[in-house]
Amino acid sequence: MAGLEELKKKLQPLMFNDPDKDGFSTRVPFPEDTCDSYVVSDGGTINLLSRSFGEYNINEHGFHKRSAGADESDFGEKAYRCASQDMHIFGPIGNGASSVVQRAIFIPVHRILALKKINIFEKEKRQQILNEMRTLCEACCYPGLVEFQGAFYMPDSGQISIALEYMDGGSLADVIKVKKSIPEPVLAHMLQKVLLGLRYLHEVRHLVHRDIKPANMLVNLKGEAKITDFGVSAGLDNTMAMCATFVGTVTYMSPERIRNENYSYAADIWSLGLTILECATGKFPYNVNEGPANLMLQILDDPSPAPPENAFSSEFCSFVNDCLQKDADARPTCEQLLSHPFIKRYENAGVDLAAYVKGVVNPEERLKQIAEMLAVHYYLLFNGSDGLWHHMKTFYMEDSTFSKTDQLGIPVNRHVARKNRDSCSPPRKAQTMLNWLEPISRNHNNWVFRIFSTILSFLVVRVF
Repeated sequence: MAGLEELKKKLQPLMFNDPDKDGFSTRVPFPEDTCDSYVVSDGGTINLLSRSFGEYNINEHGFHKRSAGADESDFGEKAYRCASQDMHIFGPIGNGASSVVQRAIFIPVHRILALKKINIFEKEKRQQILNEMRTLCEACCYPGLVEFQGAFYMPDSGQISIALEYMDGGSLADVIKVKKSIPEPVLAHMLQKVLLGLRYLHEVRHLVHRDIKPANMLVNLKGEAKITDFGVSAGLDNTMAMCATFVGTVTYMSPERIRNENYSYAADIWSLGLTILECATGKFPYNVNEGPANLMLQILDDPSPAPPENAFSSEFCSFVNDCLQKDADARPTCEQLLSHPFIKRYENAGVDLAAYVKGVVNPEERLKQIAEMLAVHYYLLFNGSDGLWHHMKTFYMEDSTFSKTDQLGIPVNRHVARKNRDSCSPPRKAQTMLNWLEPISRNHNNWVFRIFSTILSFLVVRVF
């Protein structure tokens, strides 16, 4: 008990004022930003300012980023056209500690996205937005990191919405709820992809993610695994720099972070080790039933958790043990882990990660979910504002025909509405009243639906 009371005294100044049963919160506060401020113009544009991040201008029409001072040659200017009126928004994917994530369809390209909404008027959440947008827009389309599609501000709600790639397989936390555990070959392939993204954050962007956990590692039906949620990431001036802040989810924190010591990229490696061990065994390796203070004592005082040697390969045990070294300096880098024997063992094992993820997701439920979203989406395009009709034009082009192989699956002449709908607006909207949409089939990147309406008897749709 003396140790527990001593730890409470040491950690109390760092905690929120909304403690749980042990007097602690499992979430910890953000440090003061070097220079964080925001200005809302009369026209509804928000300017988020930071000495370290530069300037972000966000309004209902999209997002523009201008780098600051010495960073100009590195970052430059970037603009994303992603407006609120270009979205059809649907139900929630999930709720985080500081945000809500919803499914949405980006109307110009008919692409399903994840829309993350954050309240701008809370200082802690402004810091999250700066962190997340900086990381995402500078690492756009990099393997192992969720893609950034843009952002916009809604003055009425006071929220900034960040548009992200929709990972339709869910998180690793979702996977282990269904599968109970993930086999070694699948984990090795997931890790190889995730480590590429984490290496980029560490070696190129000089960022510590600070919240690596199963819920922040996502998969999709294409067989990709990616890291998300960069709201608590911290930038370092160089690869030898250290952080001195106490931010993230306590459950996956490294010993040096719990002791409130300086830390660096090795803190993410510890979190990765706990995450992989949890995915392999199906349970978190520490006892979390006695509160976060007791959990911290376990992490500090108990031996590092290890996988049972009789249940796992020696390569896997070595990988986890290397990640969970108490001494941060003894932990390997992402580059070293990418060449670890565990990763190499399954490199040519013919693992089909896409097939595994499809085995987790209920295909009928998935098809029904997509059909319901697209039924609403196309109904609004056919029968909503005249300004939206031109977005349907691409579906009546020759290359829009669905195909399961290199051959056309549907003859071109089955596109009965194509020649009648080449213009940017329908002659009479009453003729295009959509009644319902019925799923038919899908392949790797495409979905086929039958659309019933007063004029269209059959239409094939490709969703990008």
